[in-house]
Amino acid sequence: MHHLDRDVRQAVLATLWSATAVDGGPTSEQEALLDVVGTHLLGIEGADLDGLEPFDAATAITDPDLRRLVGEGLVTLEMMRHPASTTLVDRVDGYLDALGFAGPEQLLVRDAVAGERDRVVADWARTRSVPVGSPGIEEQGAAVIDQLAGLGECAPGTLGWAFHEFTSRHGFTYEADHLSLVGHDFAHVIAGYEAVPEGELALQAFLVSATGGGAHASGLLASLLLDEVGLLPFPDIEPKVAVLDRPGATELFADAVLRGSRTAQDIQGLDHVALADQDLAALRAELGIAVPESGPFTLP
Repeated sequence: MHHLDRDVRQAVLATLWSATAVDGGPTSEQEALLDVVGTHLLGIEGADLDGLEPFDAATAITDPDLRRLVGEGLVTLEMMRHPASTTLVDRVDGYLDALGFAGPEQLLVRDAVAGERDRVVADWARTRSVPVGSPGIEEQGAAVIDQLAGLGECAPGTLGWAFHEFTSRHGFTYEADHLSLVGHDFAHVIAGYEAVPEGELALQAFLVSATGGGAHASGLLASLLLDEVGLLPFPDIEPKVAVLDRPGATELFADAVLRGSRTAQDIQGLDHVALADQDLAALRAELGIAVPESGPFTLP
């Protein structure tokens, strides 16, 4: 997001802060998320901002993808408020309407945020050996499972081999009717981030930076809610707090934003099985992805 004009970045953060200025202002949890988004994702300090009302926000933020990202951020802040505030809901609706998400579109934005929360829940649940519900049967599920099982036969150094090593080390398995995390795990391998809180946040930052927000904005917000703010109480999953305060985490997050900005590829949406025999280092070079700096949160 640092590639955006500073005035636009200021408008994004001012919109998020201004929307929460109801019922005594933002809660401590909302402030924590706003501070992380401002400091690490936008490079803007919230204290330097003036308020921005819905019409002015829409005037300053014109790109459709960026508007979608801001809308999802507003809904995330709305969901964080406990107890729920009808005043905040009405104010967020005013911003969504001004940004072009009127009527049914407001529900679609809220559904996107809720759906990404479920993906983050599923990702964390399996690392804690907690059963994950199935979202629906996928016709090609069994065939995909067979293809994934064969990746261990790929030559060392290839994407398929690295994926097999990654999933085997963590004990990750997939069911034919629940394959939503396969692309996510391939993204871990290609970007080079370990499946730990610091690596999860870095991967989401990488994806958002690489795609300008889009479908991955909600994923970053949901991960921040779990790992940074410690909210969104998931069954049998203990939320983390202030992960970005851990040694090396902030630098990893900032570097992920930079690395992601250098590729225009949504690496989570690639045909990964078709690329399985490609040398991982060569594939990264082809995609414009720098080799991750060696450390406890990265993959070679």
